[in-house]
Amino acid sequence: MIRNYFFVLLSSLFFVVPILSQDADEINNKAAGYLLALAQEKNITKKEFIELKDLFTNVDTDLLETKYHSHNSAFDSLRSHLQKYEKDKIGIDADSSLVLFVDWYLHFQRTFYNYNRKNFFNSSKAKILFFTTSVSCRCTMEMCRKQLIEILNLKKMSGDAYSFLVVDSYWNNDLQLKYESYFAPSVLIFNGSNEILSLIEYDEKMSEKLNESLKKM
Repeated sequence: MIRNYFFVLLSSLFFVVPILSQDADEINNKAAGYLLALAQEKNITKKEFIELKDLFTNVDTDLLETKYHSHNSAFDSLRSHLQKYEKDKIGIDADSSLVLFVDWYLHFQRTFYNYNRKNFFNSSKAKILFFTTSVSCRCTMEMCRKQLIEILNLKKMSGDAYSFLVVDSYWNNDLQLKYESYFAPSVLIFNGSNEILSLIEYDEKMSEKLNESLKKM
């Protein structure tokens, strides 16, 4: 009888405790995977998008504020943006869908900017900080998208070797000012002690130079 009581109590804890319908890190991983699939023009199923959208079903307001340093209205805006993307992507080509989703992905990054920045600099790993922007001229936006894809692909291929931070510098420019990197796209490499090892600014060959710098570490 007592054992049954504890089983019911334990089960209730798993089902009633609300979370940010998984967590911000899982949303980040799912979104990055979906973005890479779009960029590689893979056959993306509805299931992949639904898995991402399902992470927005339940929100714990306290957790959103205390752990993720965000708030309900910001999260609602992000969720509404995802719903708009879902409607707008119908009947358009892969390139156009990619452009729209990158815009949403950067919206996600700025919504959880404070949380991501804190985790990034608290990590003891070598770090890769990528500055992009959601507002600029056409050629810069194209370069930003191209190099964002390269950064996310590097993150996927390197596993847990590095910590990554993607920053939309149009909305969050404090780190650009701090490290005197005034261009987007740009990438900074830090060691585990947060010392800058390399800075690559507005360079078409950013990916090659980044890989060369990482090999020297």
